[in-house]
Amino acid sequence: MSPSTPDLPDTELAVALEWRGRTAVLAVAGEIDLVSAPEFGEVVDVVLAGGPEKLVIDLREVTFFCSAGLQVLAAAHRRLPERALRVVSDSPVTSGPLRTTGLDTWIGLHPTVDEAIA
Repeated sequence: MSPSTPDLPDTELAVALEWRGRTAVLAVAGEIDLVSAPEFGEVVDVVLAGGPEKLVIDLREVTFFCSAGLQVLAAAHRRLPERALRVVSDSPVTSGPLRTTGLDTWIGLHPTVDEAIA
């Protein structure tokens, strides 16, 4: 699948990027597995290169999320100021691994994009 935002790299995932001021909102859909996680990482790297103050990653349309996806989030967290990475999830598929590993203590977990931005 090609990216739905022209400046993002090609990926098997459906991705869309929206800027709200200095906050980047990256929506991702599909399965984040061992094959697609490196592509997910490339997309996140491109977004971070744009210099957002906050990065909101919307995972509500992700149907599978493995530890390789968690590694992408952890790497993004290390590159941003404290609490500047926020994840949107309303499903145990994506919020469960964040809570189980304790990453939700460093990465904000929110049910909606608007709450993540606030």
